[in-house]
Amino acid sequence: MRRILLFSLMALGAISSFAQTDNFMVSYPISFPLGNLHDYTSSTSFRGINMEFNKKMKPGRTVGLEVGWNVFYQHVNSKVYTQGTASISGAQYRYTNAVPIILGTKLYPKMENKGIKPYLGLGAGTMYANRSTDFGLYRISSDAWQFCIRPEVGIEFKGDEGVSGFVGAKYYWSFNEGDLDGQRYLSINIGFKFSRF
Repeated sequence: MRRILLFSLMALGAISSFAQTDNFMVSYPISFPLGNLHDYTSSTSFRGINMEFNKKMKPGRTVGLEVGWNVFYQHVNSKVYTQGTASISGAQYRYTNAVPIILGTKLYPKMENKGIKPYLGLGAGTMYANRSTDFGLYRISSDAWQFCIRPEVGIEFKGDEGVSGFVGAKYYWSFNEGDLDGQRYLSINIGFKFSRF
């Protein structure tokens, strides 16, 4: 419940800033865990949402804020979990919540075909990562705010009335902080862009 409240407050704050932006992007991410995150929860994530608020700086370039939420989950049959000097054996329900908050820029190369617009992006910010392991009535959890970088690539399909569709790929790479190693995942985003220009 606390995580839902945290994300809701961030989303409301981001939505209130839409009045100051030139476009709003919302997408559904399908995310693939990598590295340490894959070692903990190897299943693909189909739970999440991603929002971006962008401002046009000059032709072919925007800067903006991204807020997202991805939930990675895996059920593991009876296995030993060790943390510090304690070890527990049993069926595990593993969760990792990743909430990236990224400042980024997008570049749109000039193309002859105005119906299709490829773009490249780069961003940096923070990721809140919360990892929980449930054993029946017991839960072991740890969390951290980690520095994160995020390159991306994608294609927009121009529509009518300022609405476009897009497909893109983002690579999130956060760095070791607190009790958690850096979390990495690749996200395929499918969504819509609502533009003022």
